[in-house]
Amino acid sequence: MLERKVVAVTGAGSGIGRAVALLAAQYGVGGVVLADLNSHTLAETTSRLSGLGVKVETIVANVAESRTGDLIVERAVERFGRLDAAVNAAGITGVQKEFVDISDEEFDDVFAVNLRGVFRCMRAQLRHMYTQEAGSIVNVSSASLYGMHAEVGPYITSKSGVLAMSRVAAKEAGRHGVRVNTVCPGITDTSMSRQSAADNPAVSAIAARIPLGRTGDPAEIAEGILWLCSDRSSFTNGASLVIDGGRSG
Repeated sequence: MLERKVVAVTGAGSGIGRAVALLAAQYGVGGVVLADLNSHTLAETTSRLSGLGVKVETIVANVAESRTGDLIVERAVERFGRLDAAVNAAGITGVQKEFVDISDEEFDDVFAVNLRGVFRCMRAQLRHMYTQEAGSIVNVSSASLYGMHAEVGPYITSKSGVLAMSRVAAKEAGRHGVRVNTVCPGITDTSMSRQSAADNPAVSAIAARIPLGRTGDPAEIAEGILWLCSDRSSFTNGASLVIDGGRSG
């Protein structure tokens, strides 16, 4: 469903980002641009994709840096001539404390990646896609917005911002032939969520209340993301797809 399309993925070194890249390969993409801060895990994703015969461009960079969003688009255009879809999956949990104990720096660190990083990447992607009059952007938020719990204030606040920002962008982008949607994953079996559960018992308690009786697999989240990237969702714009096993329903 993504035959010959060019897709960019942030946070591609692990978790949901890696799952998106690997599944995109199965769907026949023409090329992928992968970005991640961790060079070792990014190299592992790249190796797996190369083994599948996919053309890959990699960027070791932090989305919190001001030039990363522009660089991703520039590299896509230089290597493949265009960018058809983008998945902004990079994110961090950050500190797990009550608001009264959070410093300005700890709060800002989460926003730099989860909200400002998504903004900068999406801005660059939109600017290019407007020239094509076509494209699809999927920003990764969180199902925790629909079942909030304590001591993850910066994370949930930043992910709320991603959802609101995406909806505004969808209103603006639609008239240019570009779609912007959001996926809100529930607790998924990634290294970040495992660490979060280890640091905060409340996260483990939430996982126990998922109606399907288990956490999600990154590939299951990737399926929803790539559907939104594809032409199969051609009339879907400004939507928020919650994939959390029914917990927030």
